[in-house]
Amino acid sequence: MDFLEDLIKINNEIKLNELAIEMKLDDQEKVLFIKKYNKSNNRLFTKKGGKKYMIDEYRVSIFNYNNNDVAL
Repeated sequence: MDFLEDLIKINNEIKLNELAIEMKLDDQEKVLFIKKYNKSNNRLFTKKGGKKYMIDEYRVSIFNYNNNDVAL
């Protein structure tokens, strides 16, 4: 089980790095973004109809960030 947990943590960090690059954050903003969203509760998957599982928090956070609703 530790192996799966480690994989989820690593995947989360990789995804956050990809999102930070996609959002064109500078180094300081990137560090703050990763620190803010690299939490265990952000790694939870939610079931979305049928057999699909998604991570909701990232898309909502990106949407809010792009609309300047969230300040880092």
